[in-house]
Amino acid sequence: MGSLSANAVRQIFAFCINGPHFDKVLNKLQLVSAIPGKMVCEMKVEEEHTNRGGTLHGGLTATLVDFVSTTALINTERGAPGVSVDMNITYLSSAKIGDEILITAQILKQGRTLAFATVDITNKATGKLIAQGRQTKHLGN
Repeated sequence: MGSLSANAVRQIFAFCINGPHFDKVLNKLQLVSAIPGKMVCEMKVEEEHTNRGGTLHGGLTATLVDFVSTTALINTERGAPGVSVDMNITYLSSAKIGDEILITAQILKQGRTLAFATVDITNKATGKLIAQGRQTKHLGN
């Protein structure tokens, strides 16, 4: 398939986020840059993204890890999104309402049947690491 243009990646975002499914929770996510195997997005944390404590919800953090790493995987030579077989997230600090965050996904390796990605979520202003995720995707045969 080959890597995609930034416009094509934006179209994938729009298709997923504007549909009736769960990904619509990411409707404030913006693409910053996309090169083959690496994707950078940003989002301002708003009340709808938070838990009762007023910080970025852990479930939304996991969704960001999944969505941005999958989109980075689509933007590789193989072009396959894969199916999640393992994902872990380490929560290191919080993001509060009004904070702008960067979500940076990097494809570490693609093999014949598996792909491995890492995602860093950082505070855009301070660079402080908020969460780090790793995901393994099955690519099929």
